[in-house]
Formats: sequence, C-alpha cells, structure tokens
Amino acid sequence: MNYNIVNSHDVPLSEEMLLDRINFLENIIEVQDKVKIETDITLLKEKELNQTKSRFVSIASHEFRTFLTRIHLSASLIKDYHERLDQQKINAHLDKIKKAVGDLTAILDDFLSVEKIDSCKIDPVWSDFDLKVLAEEVINEMQILKKTGQRIKYVDIGTGSKLNLDKKLLKHCLVNLISNAIKYSSEDGCIELTTDIQDEKCHIQVKDDGIGIPEADQKRLFEAFFRANNTGNIQGTGLGLNIVKRYTELMKGQITMESVQDVGTTFMLFFSANS
Repeated sequence: MNYNIVNSHDVPLSEEMLLDRINFLENIIEVQDKVKIETDITLLKEKELNQTKSRFVSIASHEFRTFLTRIHLSASLIKDYHERLDQQKINAHLDKIKKAVGDLTAILDDFLSVEKIDSCKIDPVWSDFDLKVLAEEVINEMQILKKTGQRIKYVDIGTGSKLNLDKKLLKHCLVNLISNAIKYSSEDGCIELTTDIQDEKCHIQVKDDGIGIPEADQKRLFEAFFRANNTGNIQGTGLGLNIVKRYTELMKGQITMESVQDVGTTFMLFFSANS
C-alpha cells in the first residue's frame, strides 16, 4: 500500500509535520505488532492449558482406577470371605485399603497444589523455626513408609538450626523428596537427610542409592507430569518434583539435582537462613 504524505491542499509537508506523520504510522505498526504478540501468547497459553488438562485426565484416570481397584478388591475379599479369614489377613486387607486411600489423597493434594500455584493462591507464610526439630519430625513420620530393610538417617552439620521460611512448604518439600527416595530405592537402600545452616545460608540435602535418573531425562525432571523412563511400573503422577521446585522458588530458594543411573540421586535445596 502506498501512502502519499501530503496535506489536504497538496502542499509539501514541512520536515516537522513529515516526522509527525512517520511517528504516527510507526506507532500504528507498533500497536499492531504488540496485539499480534499478545494474541500469540494467549493462544500458546491456551494450548498449554489444554495439554495440561489432557494429561491430568489421563493420569488421574489411570492412577485413580488403580487404587480404586485395590480398594474394591480388598473390600470384596473381606466381605465375601470374612468367615474364612483370620484377623491377621483381615487387618492386612484393611491396611491395603488405608494405604490406597492415602495414596489417592496424596494425588489429589498434588493436583490441588499445582492449581493453587498456577492461580497464584499460595503466598509463603514466613516464620522462625528450628530446622533440626522439623527434620527429625519428618524423619520420624517417614519411618512408617520405608520398605523392609531400608534405613533413613538424619545428619546435621551446621553451626546453627534457626531458619526463617514457610515451615509448611518446606516440610512438604522434604516429605516429597524422602518419599521419592524410599519409592525408588531397594529394600536394603539407605536414604540420608542432611541439614547445614551457617553464615546465614541454609543447605538441605536428600541422598539415596536408588535406581537413579537417566542422563537424557534429567533436564526435564522438574516439568509437570514428566517421569523418567526407568520408573517402570512404580506409581507416580510426575507432579511431585515440579511442586517441590515451585515451592522452593516461592521461598526464594533454589533446587539442584545430581544423579547417576543405578547408583543414586541427590537433591539439594539452598535458602537464605533469614529470608
């Protein structure tokens, strides 16, 4: 399209008027480009949201069906054969039901956590607390989840123990990392939690000698719904580490990972002790 930059009387424009017209046209082009970019971003976000919803439905359907099947089977066995089952076997089936319900609740909690983070509904609640006390509390709670023969130990190497973070979010991170270590380690495996506070810096480490993470998968490990190729039939949604990373960042911290397949994995959290 050609523009004839003249005035209404076909009189040549002054240099000042010509610059004004050029600026006007450039502003129009700039606005059009901005609108196009914003439209493209909106379409991209909508596409990503649809993909996320699709993965949610797929994973939720599979995971829920698995645990509900276990619950139904154990409940049916108790109902139909309770007269032939001794109390020990009945208790074993009841424990399976309780565990399946707990696993379902954990999955729902993960989905709700992601939704709250995406909707900016989570703001860290800063408070002063003793990291050693929290770590020992988490270790004690995790003992019930460990496999036969597994060891979970806690080591503190810091010069201090006071921390200013969101205690609830940090506990969630520790529980998730240790739960994963238990899940992906063998029955004779060792899981170690180490804390270190000194010089107003906090370093927390969760180390295991489990199946490790293939090098090709490590760069995507913190993506939502992503699971490493060597997880096999081990249950999981691929949301846990994504939530840990986002919680860590909400508390102005960083998370890193080192892993060697078939050797083990170490996750490291870094915070300012006085955030």
